[in-house]
Amino acid sequence: MVRKKTQARRRQQEVRLRTDWLKPVLALATVLASAGGLALLLEWMADPVAWPVRSVQVEGDFRHLQAGDIQDRVETLAREGFFAMNVVMIQQHLQQLPWVEQVSVRRVWPDTLSIRLREQQPVARWGASGFLNARAQVFEPEQAVNIEQLPALEGPEGYQQRVLAMYGRMRKMLEPLRLGVDRLQLDARRTWRVLLSNGLQLEVGRSQPMQRLARFVRVYPAILAAGEGRVLSVDLRYSNGFAVQWQARDQVNCEAGEGSPGCKAARGTG
Repeated sequence: MVRKKTQARRRQQEVRLRTDWLKPVLALATVLASAGGLALLLEWMADPVAWPVRSVQVEGDFRHLQAGDIQDRVETLAREGFFAMNVVMIQQHLQQLPWVEQVSVRRVWPDTLSIRLREQQPVARWGASGFLNARAQVFEPEQAVNIEQLPALEGPEGYQQRVLAMYGRMRKMLEPLRLGVDRLQLDARRTWRVLLSNGLQLEVGRSQPMQRLARFVRVYPAILAAGEGRVLSVDLRYSNGFAVQWQARDQVNCEAGEGSPGCKAARGTG
């Protein structure tokens, strides 16, 4: 009886030994079958014929961009199919357009590419051909665009934020005189120069530009009351005064006191 049980156990062990190798083989076969199915699925999803993009929707409020131009620019990339097209690449491609400030791209089931754009809103001209948006970012359109009533700002590279902020402060300070800033320049020596909306040029200088402009705002009515003619420029680069240049007359130096300008030679430029 014991001998029979021993023989039975041996036969079971032999059967297990003969069949144990099948387990990893079956597992590998299952994995390969799954991988093959996955590969076929991915190939099918990447087929532009099976999953075409039938519609490209462009949304946004545009003045300088055209929805049709945007659709034409992404047409080739969209032909890759709904799943295969690279939406990140499409977004980067559109972000390079000068008039595009922000863009989002997404797939909309089952066959639509949705593009939403925010167009650049220029608040000032910058240099010879550029523009600034409200965040002081420079963008340059491919073609020259004539946008009226935008101030012209100039400055060294990297000073866009400072120049735009100074423009805003000066514009607010000049409001009581009903004067605007047509041009604001910061040159390589960090000297400020302003062209007002009435054609008057202000030489502001480097130090304390807002204090000097405040002095001009105080005395400008008195300058006009002097009746010397049309004022061409005012040089504010003096410690205690300013210099006025009148049309068709030599430069007249005036004391920057309250009330009367009092024509006197100014001293101590800064």
